[in-house]
Amino acid sequence: MKLRMILIVLSLMAFFSTLTGGFFYYASQKESAFKEANKQAVLHIETIKRHLSYFASENMKSAKALAGLKELSNALSRKDKDALAKVNAILDHFSNAYQVDVCYLIDRDGNTIASSNRNSSDSFVGQNYAFRPYFQHAIKGNPTIFFGYMALGVTSGKRGIYYSHSVYEDGEDKPIGVAVIKASVDPMEREFVKDYKGIVMLTDPHGIVFISNRNELILQTLSKLSPEEITQIRRYKQFGKGHWDWTGLNIID
Repeated sequence: MKLRMILIVLSLMAFFSTLTGGFFYYASQKESAFKEANKQAVLHIETIKRHLSYFASENMKSAKALAGLKELSNALSRKDKDALAKVNAILDHFSNAYQVDVCYLIDRDGNTIASSNRNSSDSFVGQNYAFRPYFQHAIKGNPTIFFGYMALGVTSGKRGIYYSHSVYEDGEDKPIGVAVIKASVDPMEREFVKDYKGIVMLTDPHGIVFISNRNELILQTLSKLSPEEITQIRRYKQFGKGHWDWTGLNIID
């Protein structure tokens, strides 16, 4: 009887020892898996970041080159038929050469006076974009990549990334207008579906998802918006009129 009890106790000890060992092994493997997943996520994000930064930088260079052409400042100063015709030809050239959606010129009051899409049904000519942050910054001398506050086109109804640059008259230090390049999001979106099974999102500072490898998440909010944030977003008309659904996620750190 005593031997049987000893055997039972030893068996139970062996069982619990194995169970404990298995638990710690599982916990160790789980922690290792999480660390590896985190490492891969960080590497993937860094790769996307580099590609997006390069893409944004190249388009900003184009906007700067466009804004520096003498014909643009002449058109803003004179606004006559000949000056506008020359600018429209330049805008067409830039649009075709750099394969962007639209190139356009805005005066100091926010009115579009020339555009590469002037003959389209959704022409920007005559539209006022004084409310747009990319105009507000550039007209104060601060060239802007409208990358954080990206917009759903007010006139065109298409998502786009806006690159704005101040236009100056010779010898003047105050901008007389703004040159804008609107580029497609397609090259950026392709970066979000490259060999990655997880969820990838690019949001604006308010947390509205603008690009993702999950289409159902686009134009949803990463976290809940305050009434003040909703009012601000609607004022700039960045993402249409809303309503923007919440993804159900929370930022915890």
